[in-house]
Amino acid sequence: MEMRLHRQNFMLAVRQQMGWPLFRPANDCICFAWGRPPNLDVGTEIARIAQTMRKDFVYTGWADTQTKEPASFTVAFRQMLNVDVVERLAPYAADDETPILLVSTRADEFFTVDGRGSLIRVAGKPSNIATGRKLAMKRISMAASTMRGDLLAGNRCVPTGGDWIEPEAPVQTIVRFG
Repeated sequence: MEMRLHRQNFMLAVRQQMGWPLFRPANDCICFAWGRPPNLDVGTEIARIAQTMRKDFVYTGWADTQTKEPASFTVAFRQMLNVDVVERLAPYAADDETPILLVSTRADEFFTVDGRGSLIRVAGKPSNIATGRKLAMKRISMAASTMRGDLLAGNRCVPTGGDWIEPEAPVQTIVRFG
């Protein structure tokens, strides 16, 4: 139970540090999840759930039940005709304020949240990735240490091949008319 809470709070902190709110936004199009380290089966499952949920994924893979930091960051990025599963990403922070990015260690690209709250893929890479990764992990850890002390009501486990059922939104989206 304690490790599930740690991983939940870690992912809530990733969400927050990427600039995604802790409540359900109007453009609810990104899922933050964790599980086993990626391999072909895990990647296929992430892509299946991303398609089923109609959301992109930010996913962390954890080596075992005892580790305090994830072994990997992965994104499931929905395209028009397929879902790209992009592994070997590194969290990156340019400074103490700007949202963190997920930078590819394989290609010349990174992922970020845009002004609409959509996950976008951007060509290029920032410099000093190792320094930015350390700062990002420090920010994530600090934010996670201030998170809740209980599991979220909508927190759920999806077994491999299992059905995903959308949880009830604890707070309705705010609608504003101009």
